[in-house]
Amino acid sequence: MKKQLLLIAPLLLSACAAPQPKAVPKASPLADETLVSNSCGNLLEDYETFSLMDEVARKQRLNSVSSIWMLTRDSCEQLRLSLLLSQPQGSDKDRQKALKLLKELLTNNALQDPQARQLAALLRDQLQLARAQKLRTLDLRHRLQAQRAASRGLSEQLDNLQSQLQQLKNIEKNINEKEQSIITPSTDNVSHEPP
Repeated sequence: MKKQLLLIAPLLLSACAAPQPKAVPKASPLADETLVSNSCGNLLEDYETFSLMDEVARKQRLNSVSSIWMLTRDSCEQLRLSLLLSQPQGSDKDRQKALKLLKELLTNNALQDPQARQLAALLRDQLQLARAQKLRTLDLRHRLQAQRAASRGLSEQLDNLQSQLQQLKNIEKNINEKEQSIITPSTDNVSHEPP
């Protein structure tokens, strides 16, 4: 048995000494999570970056994000594009586009990241509220203009009626003076001679 062990020992040692394939290091759990995750990244940081850009940089970024979204139709890029379009310094037309993109995104349930979906819903609600307030403001502005026009019309009518009233008063005064002159002759027409 010792002989057999002595014969097997060199074989075992040679097997251990043979080059073995290198083990692939396992990725860290964070790397696995990043590769598997459907996260859209830090969208709030993107929004802040967008809001700090000047007009030229904003347009360039808008073109870039829009192009990426048009090519990939990625839901995160669609949300990013909506964030960029919804900036307060943007136009109403841009905010309407953002609202349309957000509604489409939420209707299709394309966002896998729950936080991104919540942000999209919040942004949609805020844009809808802002749009409703703008429409209400426009309605109130039109009503105010109509009230002002009616007020100007009434003011003109009042001025016209006051002018007519003054003319009537003058006519009445003239008639009263003529009646008075007929009833009471003036002292200029009476002779001053003693009888």
